Amino acid sequence: MLYRILEVEINMLKLSHIKKGYNKKDVLIDVDYTFQEGNIYSLLGGAGAGRTTLFECICGDVPVDEGAIEIPPKAKIFYASKQSILPVYITGYEFISMLCDISDENIKPEAVFEKVGLSIGQRDKLIVDYTFEEKLLQLASIYVINPYIILFDEPLDYCDNEYIEKFIEVINSVKSGRIVIISSGLLEISLRISPDTIVLNNGEFNYIDKQTMAIPEIRKAVLDILGEADNEIV
Repeated sequence: MLYRILEVEINMLKLSHIKKGYNKKDVLIDVDYTFQEGNIYSLLGGAGAGRTTLFECICGDVPVDEGAIEIPPKAKIFYASKQSILPVYITGYEFISMLCDISDENIKPEAVFEKVGLSIGQRDKLIVDYTFEEKLLQLASIYVINPYIILFDEPLDYCDNEYIEKFIEVINSVKSGRIVIISSGLLEISLRISPDTIVLNNGEFNYIDKQTMAIPEIRKAVLDILGEADNEIV
């Protein structure tokens, strides 16, 4: 689906010793972290590290085996998964207009499209014909839905630079009063999302600030985790 909305006042998202596994295999072993509002967090991890599983736990799509997730009551969660399914045989304009019609706010679709940089030609295309525009349409949805927690699962990996810059510009414009977590499997993308990085490895969080990541040995160790050491993107 495009997103999940949960009607669930602490001003944070707190993960307390989260554990989750499948078929006797541990995916998340001890995830313990507090996300503060007003920030964009970069969640970095290799294939199978558990980033998607963590997002699904935060949304309540799957239950945790142990631990607790604390979310402000009545907060909305927006989750854009890697395989988001949109109503493909309508235009982007029709989709955003539909969201505006059911919103309690007086929001005009044209104003939303201008904020995310979708041209008239792009908004009038069928969603089935979208490529990178699909993620911009999801960003447009945020302006209408007004969620407190925003989760994007690998929206920028292997995308062109123009799209990445626009996505980051828009997501920075909506971070105030919200918690934004964006996952990636690529270090260079992660560092563009946020100067500081949360690495999910062996089922646990490892917070690495910008200065620490600049240490060659640390950077190499992270690239080894991602399988990028011999093919670093520059």
